[in-house]
Amino acid sequence: MMPARLEAVAVHLPEHIETNAALHQQFPEWNVPEAAKHTGVEQRHISAPNETALDLAEAACHKLFAAHPELPTLLDTIIFCTQTPDHRLPSNACLLHGRLDLPVQVAAFDVNLACSGFTYSLILASSLLTSGAANNVLIVTADTYTKLISPQDRSTRLLFGDGAAATWVGRGDERSHVLGSAWGTDGSLQEAFCVPGGAARLPTPPEPLPEVTDGPNTRTRDQIHMNGKTMLGFTYRMVPPHLQGLLDAHGVTSDDVRLFLFHQASHMVLDGLRSRLNLPTERMPRTLATTGNTVSASIPILLHDVLHGTQPQKVKRGDLLLLSGFGAGLSWASVLLRY
Repeated sequence: MMPARLEAVAVHLPEHIETNAALHQQFPEWNVPEAAKHTGVEQRHISAPNETALDLAEAACHKLFAAHPELPTLLDTIIFCTQTPDHRLPSNACLLHGRLDLPVQVAAFDVNLACSGFTYSLILASSLLTSGAANNVLIVTADTYTKLISPQDRSTRLLFGDGAAATWVGRGDERSHVLGSAWGTDGSLQEAFCVPGGAARLPTPPEPLPEVTDGPNTRTRDQIHMNGKTMLGFTYRMVPPHLQGLLDAHGVTSDDVRLFLFHQASHMVLDGLRSRLNLPTERMPRTLATTGNTVSASIPILLHDVLHGTQPQKVKRGDLLLLSGFGAGLSWASVLLRY
């Protein structure tokens, strides 16, 4: 029974950057500076019209392979987490497997989750490694949510960006491994964050879809509908006791944790969690200002920043970290690990 550990992570972001200044110029009626106080987003990376989550993921994988040339021969599993796949079928994991020209013995499957997707995938990878079903797992998290956003919907347009991360999970040891995890779901709140149309229940018709006005926002049923108030209430209600339960189950306190790496939902969400968990600012790093909310990729992008980027917080092997994702579904999952 061998535990799992995070080995390495690589990130790829689209070249095009959309700044708040550009949005304010395009929509002078939007109070972009005031909104930025709540979102924490100053800019976001936007995928090109012909650029997909698969393209971003492939680029992230090549960066990871360049840093670790031995990895392609070691991999035996790909978990691709996305809600913006290239096709209904086959899965993005199979498409990525082909692009990377990996051996046929490598298993590949998708996980259809959003903001909790990385931590869900990490729990799955850890389970595969601990059971002996896998030895080296590639978790790929990539989303292009901006393709699901109405240009007239400021509740989402100001918040989300596109991005991808590739994370290598291998076998751990006593000093560096996943200690434990917890997860949950509340499907009764599914409508708080959803794209109602575009699939089997409400297929996209041949004629143009009518736009629906919701306060100051306009969107179609094939675009993201987000009830920010419900999402905020859900996060404040569910996440703190969920995290405390995970810490208690493993006999540690929040003071023992070096860094809390949360899904980068918004400043408002993170500020509320920090207050409810009584955490100092320096132990909750953020990437919102430069990347926005990158959905499934937000936690590994944050992890990459604290390992290699501009974050003042640095981690070393043996540091205790708590990773937590929460969002669409509604779903949540957290992982406690010694990096």
